[in-house]
Amino acid sequence: MDTRIEVEIFGQTFTVTTEDDEQYVRVLASYVDQWMRQVEESTKTPVPLRVAIMAALSIADEYHKAIRREAEIRQEAERLSSLLLDRLEQSEKLDGLSTLKSPVDAFTADGPTAAPEGGAK
Repeated sequence: MDTRIEVEIFGQTFTVTTEDDEQYVRVLASYVDQWMRQVEESTKTPVPLRVAIMAALSIADEYHKAIRREAEIRQEAERLSSLLLDRLEQSEKLDGLSTLKSPVDAFTADGPTAAPEGGAK
């Protein structure tokens, strides 16, 4: 069900119709308001539309950099997972070889099967 929430951004009141949680919408509005106030302060631009556009560009830049970082992290995680799987497979192969070369296996598989001399017959 859609909810109507009034928020204030840069001195203007806006009514937002949303299915999202009210607190979440207020956090978003506060975030945009903070960006706009930072842009206004740093650029000394008194025109609200210009401030809003500059803030929107900054937020879009932040968003796209976060997406790029996420993709890089995902690629690195996949690379490391592949490396770990390769190492595990190598380890399992080495474990298999060392198991075959144990003294007991070597004696029964390749060694003499007859009883030692002087032993019980």
